[in-house]
Amino acid sequence: MERADYLPPERLRELATAIDPAIRLEPDAEQVLQDVADDFVENVAAFACQLASHRGSRTLETQDVQLALEKLWDIRLPGIGESSAELRLIQRRPQAHSDAYKQRMQLVRKSQSKV
Repeated sequence: MERADYLPPERLRELATAIDPAIRLEPDAEQVLQDVADDFVENVAAFACQLASHRGSRTLETQDVQLALEKLWDIRLPGIGESSAELRLIQRRPQAHSDAYKQRMQLVRKSQSKV
């Protein structure tokens, strides 16, 4: 089965140079990124179609894609498929750092204060 090309090589290079103008992608790395993008799109679309079918609809709606993104990838796109009244505040979750991390950060701070 031939793969769809959801992320053309030109667009991939464009995205990479937007992050770092000096970056060059090896052909193998480019192919891996394209494969990941293709899998992402196909998985989200397939699950969204299943959700639409589960609702008893033969029409794929924005809410199906939104729910698929949330369930599969924990991705929330504020404002997509919601009315302005339904928009909810997005709060940053507090980071739970391990004790080992806290100890390393204390050592870093101590070493920086000595300089």
